[in-house]
Amino acid sequence: MLGKQTVSGLRRSDNHFTTVMPFKWLLDNFASGLVLEDALRDIDQGFTVDERVAQLAPMRAKMQRPFQRTVVQKRSVNGQSVSVSVLDPTPKLKNTKGPLRDYLLRQFADSSEEHFGVLPGFVGVWPEKMPAAPVKADIPGYAAVWTEYDFSNLGRGTLADGECRHLCGLYINADQSVSQALKDKLLNKLVTIEIYHGITVEQAAQMFVDLNYEGTPMDKITKANIDPRNKWVWAAKKIFEELGVRLATDGRQITHTHRVHGELLMLTHAEQMVKAVALGAYKASGKTIAKRDAEYVADLDWERVHRAGVEWFGEIFRHFGGPEILVDESRVVRSIPIRLALAGLGQHFLLGNEQGIREARQALRDINWLVNETWNGIAGKVTRNEGGQSRLSASGAKENITKAVQAVSKPDTKAGRLVRGLSAPIEDAVAA
Repeated sequence: MLGKQTVSGLRRSDNHFTTVMPFKWLLDNFASGLVLEDALRDIDQGFTVDERVAQLAPMRAKMQRPFQRTVVQKRSVNGQSVSVSVLDPTPKLKNTKGPLRDYLLRQFADSSEEHFGVLPGFVGVWPEKMPAAPVKADIPGYAAVWTEYDFSNLGRGTLADGECRHLCGLYINADQSVSQALKDKLLNKLVTIEIYHGITVEQAAQMFVDLNYEGTPMDKITKANIDPRNKWVWAAKKIFEELGVRLATDGRQITHTHRVHGELLMLTHAEQMVKAVALGAYKASGKTIAKRDAEYVADLDWERVHRAGVEWFGEIFRHFGGPEILVDESRVVRSIPIRLALAGLGQHFLLGNEQGIREARQALRDINWLVNETWNGIAGKVTRNEGGQSRLSASGAKENITKAVQAVSKPDTKAGRLVRGLSAPIEDAVAA
């Protein structure tokens, strides 16, 4: 059994202190991000993992980009082409094994005058609160109190920042081709560590967003998936989870790989659909919420939004035979403006407007949702291939949202009559 394990540092707050330790201490006391990432996949598949790893894996997933992504590749098995899911290294892992490794060994470990090298500070997290005791040390110029923290019974922590450097250090330490003298140089280099303890998964996620999104570029869908302050995303996840629809949290559009794994809708598109239920399709198509709507959003009853979304989206999926309609290339529902216009009818469910609810259900029955020339300029651009089959090149929400809303929710407009297979309004026919 291990003896008492402590670390001392400058106390910054009840949950935060700063310390400087050898690089080896970091490797010994924090779990590998790659191990935690693999463990989360095992957990999702129903396998049992180490208890501490099971505790840290969900927190790490909220704080870090992945080292590997699942992709689908074609393989020949018994002379037949089959789709196989494999793990593909992301640029993050490639950099860890390549340029970062070279830097740590050739420059940072040496850090001579000719090869000056520095390593940015790390940010570590323990979900448990560490017992703390002031150290009798008077440091002139420091307002913070030098404190000793006991982590004897806590197990390893996880990293909010610096897990590539950490994993690279683990790889180097296990590499027999690297001399022990060079390893010792590297492992004994001092590094700065900001340690947060006794914080929740949500606080860890917020910290990651603040560290990475505000200071360096991060794609929008990654930020949306992680940031716990985004109530729209929280509502979207809850609604579509109840409906049994898996959401894609990487990339910009649904790919073959997403479909193989049952992911039928981008998280950001699901977020737009929920906004359409609460605000209407027009406002949901914008990138930001107008100031005049901010007060309304602040007072939203999110439980009512949830119930309205589940009820209306559920009716849509049942009408079309399942959520696969979201990726069905023969139907216009996969078009973002049409999807938003259709989702916007959910406002009637939110407000309890019985007449509007009847009209929404009637629209589902009356409209011909098959891709054809009628939808050209409404759902996007419709063309015919060499076989005479109509194909839809879907557009962004902003380009066609006005016509899409008219077509879906206003049966007396020209667009509304066309998609219902009715003749044009009299005034349009006379003008022609």
